[in-house]
Amino acid sequence: MRKLNEPSFEGLSDKDRATVVEMVKKGANRREVMAWMMAAGATAAAAGSVFGGAKEAWANTPKKGGRMVISSDQHGPADTLDPAAMTASIDYIRSRMVYNGLVRMQQDLSYEPELAEEILPNADASEWTFKLKKGVEWHNGKSFNADDVIYTMNRHLGEDSKSVLKSLYEGVESWQKVNDHEVKAVLKTPNADLPAILGLFQSKIIPDGQTDFSAPPGTGPFKVSEFKPGVRCVVQRNENYHEDDGPYLDEIESFGIGDSTARINALKAGDIDIMANLPPKSIEDIEQNGDTEVWSTPSSAYITFACRQDQAISGNRDLVRALQLLMNRERVVKGVFKGQASVGNDHPIGPAYFDHCADIPVRELDPDQAKFHFEKSGLGQTPIPIVTAEVAPGCVEMGTFLQREASKIGMNIDLKKVTTDGYWSAVWLNEPICAVSWNMRPTANIMMTLAYASDANWNETYWKNEQFDKLLVDVRSVTDPATRKQMYCDLQTLIWEHGGSITPAYRNYVDAVRSHVKGLTHVPLNAFGGAECPQYLWRSDA
Repeated sequence: MRKLNEPSFEGLSDKDRATVVEMVKKGANRREVMAWMMAAGATAAAAGSVFGGAKEAWANTPKKGGRMVISSDQHGPADTLDPAAMTASIDYIRSRMVYNGLVRMQQDLSYEPELAEEILPNADASEWTFKLKKGVEWHNGKSFNADDVIYTMNRHLGEDSKSVLKSLYEGVESWQKVNDHEVKAVLKTPNADLPAILGLFQSKIIPDGQTDFSAPPGTGPFKVSEFKPGVRCVVQRNENYHEDDGPYLDEIESFGIGDSTARINALKAGDIDIMANLPPKSIEDIEQNGDTEVWSTPSSAYITFACRQDQAISGNRDLVRALQLLMNRERVVKGVFKGQASVGNDHPIGPAYFDHCADIPVRELDPDQAKFHFEKSGLGQTPIPIVTAEVAPGCVEMGTFLQREASKIGMNIDLKKVTTDGYWSAVWLNEPICAVSWNMRPTANIMMTLAYASDANWNETYWKNEQFDKLLVDVRSVTDPATRKQMYCDLQTLIWEHGGSITPAYRNYVDAVRSHVKGLTHVPLNAFGGAECPQYLWRSDA
């Protein structure tokens, strides 16, 4: 042991800290640790402080073993383990259990290599080289190599691609194999956002030739032992995982409970350990319960009503403007989200994005202007069909607010509340107007490309604008900060002025856990801490 001079636990050498923690781990009590420290020259007070520090360090040291049950707020027959087809939070967290990406996103929305070892752009970001980790194995024992990356990436390319990220990958000319552990992406136009695209959930790497996703192998921290869409998924620890930090749990089970009250009751009863989307009205209840805790991550995720611009009623521009002017945004933020959100402004880029445009005036509740536009729409007493569900906190309340305000100006909203089961396959992209919850994306360009590019698979408002499409591509290669800032403001303004979205709030992700759940992450891109938690979760009572 080094010479001591009134030491604290943090002031000890790495070797001495490890020794003391190991003593605590093996059951040494305060007197035994203090005796060991005092024999080395510490005073009683200093030795006591070291014992306290070691005990706290041991308490925060991940422990292996145990099982956790995770519940999302929705699931259904469209549940999938095919990354390119994933659309829901429960898909995203399952994919993080099973797969890895070339990169993964961090809490500050930077990226770091995951299956890649090095990421090397050329001078103008028109070519990106990825040197891959060696020694990584799939769950079936095969070795991971460049062929797996090429196969995965090619599924996103081409006219026949079914990938939900097709619009994001269309800027890639080709993926080329350099050797077994090196690949190169050659782009049609420069794009500094490519690594962030590779950090999206749908970009996870699958084995070369994989077409069966009933129980696919991955390189991730857990192996699939059971997957029944709409029922449940069970995964078990990958003992041959290629990273040192996790996994710690023996097993994870995940499924959905659509009703928020049932989900909260299951958490409080101990039937589940983690639940997604805690309703804001229940935050105080969870905080006061001695066995549960709130898990909040600030973000620019948002809720919206998507009005299809290709339909007769929902495509009526004066109706859209009237609905936007009927939204009491401050009330939604304070009343619905209990302050855990910020005011939305009918476009998708909230203040948490680097390229947020603060110059666009925020629309306020204005019944007189709303009435003017509604009368101009010529719809009269024609029922305005709007579908909503608890797909995110606030979606049902938002519909109720809108219906109440609309009735004051003579608008007849036909509000339908449905269940969350199968919502994304049966309602979203189909109904003329429906409530939608969007996760935050790593960059503003990715977010707008997914939801507003004319050819995007997830263009829920079916809005097409040639000026917007061109600007969205052009800005990817702009390096001058002032020019880039103005171009992103122009993009947000085009959506604000001509789009079909009614977006009253950008929200935090607010989930809840049992108190023994440790290893939480805070990446602001999804529920469950950005769905990054599975590898790091552990039980304090293991």
